Amino acid sequence: MQNKLDPNNYRPVSLTSVPCKIMESIIKDNMISDLETNHTISHCQHGFIKGRSCLTNLLESLEQWTQVLDRGYGVDVLYLDYRKAFDSVSHKRLLYKLSIALDFMVNYYHGSNPSFMTELFE
Repeated sequence: MQNKLDPNNYRPVSLTSVPCKIMESIIKDNMISDLETNHTISHCQHGFIKGRSCLTNLLESLEQWTQVLDRGYGVDVLYLDYRKAFDSVSHKRLLYKLSIALDFMVNYYHGSNPSFMTELFE
């Protein structure tokens, strides 16, 4: 059982202004629309997709695992918890990586072939 008095057991609250939330929503809606129109999103994607969630992801996974087990094969599953990693990441480094990702997206939409991989994984 977690100690309720330990602040490490709680995620920080981010207070974002209303204009930022509106801009975020507009950008997300436009990106999702473009990705769906161009069939860029995999059918396996569940996060941030309307009508899909962690629950639908788990149900589809369970269905696939059951089919594999019914055919006599084994299934190995690995779960990772990235919560602490994201909560403790340097904001300066995160912004740097996000700027590289943004450059990649801009180059992708303009049809060039960016060489961003070495910078992204440094």
